[in-house]
Amino acid sequence: MALSLTKSPSECNNKNEIRQQIDAIDKEIIALFAKRFEYVSEIVKFKNDVESVVAQERKDQVIKERGEWAEKHGLDKDTFEQIYRFLVEHNIGKELDILEKRPQTPKGV
Repeated sequence: MALSLTKSPSECNNKNEIRQQIDAIDKEIIALFAKRFEYVSEIVKFKNDVESVVAQERKDQVIKERGEWAEKHGLDKDTFEQIYRFLVEHNIGKELDILEKRPQTPKGV
């Protein structure tokens, strides 16, 4: 699904037109977060315990990297690190729920 904006910011003639474009962008962002979560749900197949779900080193890397990416686009690094910290923590919780509900293989098998 490609982002379809009808006007650039400078082509908008009133705040309603600007709001319509923002709404279109936000719909796409939400769709992308939903797609991202599909991958988050699937990665649990390759994780076997809480430590592998939390993956602290990877978590720290993702948060730092997303902040740097934001900064390269002229956005506030700290804000986007906070957004991704929240997102990653939420996803870890969801992964732990999936892991907990997954049938366990008996030890020694």
